[in-house]
Amino acid sequence: MKYSVAIAAHNARRTLGETLTSVLSQTIKPAEVVVVDDGSSDATAQIARTASSIVRVIEQENKGSGAAFTRAIRATRCDIVATVDSDDLWLPQKMEKQLQILKNSGPRSFVFAKHRQFQHGSTDMTSGEVRPGLLRSDLVFYRDTFDEVGDIIDPPGGRGDMVDWLARAREVGVHFHTIDEVLVMRRAIAGSLSSGRDPEKDRGYLAVAYLAMQRRKQAASEGEK
Repeated sequence: MKYSVAIAAHNARRTLGETLTSVLSQTIKPAEVVVVDDGSSDATAQIARTASSIVRVIEQENKGSGAAFTRAIRATRCDIVATVDSDDLWLPQKMEKQLQILKNSGPRSFVFAKHRQFQHGSTDMTSGEVRPGLLRSDLVFYRDTFDEVGDIIDPPGGRGDMVDWLARAREVGVHFHTIDEVLVMRRAIAGSLSSGRDPEKDRGYLAVAYLAMQRRKQAASEGEK
């Protein structure tokens, strides 16, 4: 089963090399890796280009992770796509195990895995908290399913894009499957978009909750007609 990997990266010089190494070291290797450099001011694009001949780099002005991942996914050429954040790591058998589940789950499926969190700069990769999937770095899906769900939209503040996209996927009937095994290492970096609580960044969650409520109202109204 051939697959593409989509990565969005913004000023990821410190971590992208390790992420790409983990992707390229899979027991079933990707057919291609598409990296969208989302307006970086560091060596992100250069690191991606020198990682492997199967890595394609697309550069754009900074638009947000949702827009960058959308562009990366739309640029892929395989029927199956896996996404990963530019600071996370895959364990070697991640794709082999997920592809088998996807093959047996039907075309309208998302396959996740559990992940373990670790601190950037730490050598301890075994004691961090284990969490269920529903992250970009844990996800594998068919490209046609992405087209059905639609673009990943960046909400105000930047947080909540995947919350919104996964909610929309459920609404159109996509089935979620999670492998009960840690196959991803999620890196925690102080000051990153996802670290800590920030009222300005967190307002995106309120925006996606409002959009979900509006969609439910619209669906209920259409059901009454």
